[in-house]
Amino acid sequence: MKLELLEKARIREIKARKMAEQLLESKSMELYNSLQNLSISNKELEASLIREKELGHLKSSFITVASHQFRTPLAVIQSNAELLEMLNSSCEEKNSDKYGVVTGRITAAIAKMTALMDDVLTLGKLTSGNISYNPNETDLIEFCNELVEQFNLIHKDTSALDFVVEGTPYKVFLDVQLLNHSLTNLISNSFKYSKEKRNPELSLCYKSTEIIILVKDYGLGIPEAQLSNLFQPFFRADNVTEIQGTGLGLSIAKEYVEMNKGNISAQSKLGVGSCFKITFKQ
Repeated sequence: MKLELLEKARIREIKARKMAEQLLESKSMELYNSLQNLSISNKELEASLIREKELGHLKSSFITVASHQFRTPLAVIQSNAELLEMLNSSCEEKNSDKYGVVTGRITAAIAKMTALMDDVLTLGKLTSGNISYNPNETDLIEFCNELVEQFNLIHKDTSALDFVVEGTPYKVFLDVQLLNHSLTNLISNSFKYSKEKRNPELSLCYKSTEIIILVKDYGLGIPEAQLSNLFQPFFRADNVTEIQGTGLGLSIAKEYVEMNKGNISAQSKLGVGSCFKITFKQ
């Protein structure tokens, strides 16, 4: 009887060991398959990243080449428009106005196309990472004063940029070239979209944890439903179709701000004006 019990116990032990071995083998196979799938996924991911980099490089190269290639025919058109203008000056007075209208249209179209190419080229450099970030200790008040002086010199016969400073000033580390690109674009827009309105404003607010730069205008404003698309490339609000622009300026300004470790946002009310807020952490 005792031997019989021992035999049954031994049989149960053998069965349990076999079940454990089978379970271990099954789990090992599952783990092996998972690792194989993971390896395949990693290879696919690496291949996708390589393709994405190649496409990005091709896009950047295409934008650069296309931008430069466009400049040659534009230069030819421009030179012929100037030649036409010279011939116009020697024509009879009855045809002079007609020539002037034609050459004016050509010159305006060339300027628009050149601006578009410049913006596309800049955006291409930004998205491909070909623009460097070089921060240095910066006196923002001095920097802004120079910027205000430049804009007020350009617009001295029409309007001026008002400059306000709040808080206790301190120096910060920023890339002034990137900041210059961002603010130049925003301030240019503030003049462009608020002609014959109240002066646009540039505000600099020093806080204990951050610096806030505001560019405010009292112009057309932006429809509320379209604010979410404001920083998208080639986006232009419905109410600015009569004003020349490429639709790339704000997206470029946003890229420059973010490269400078800052954030940008916008508030606007149709018919009242717009306010762009740039924030840099101290």
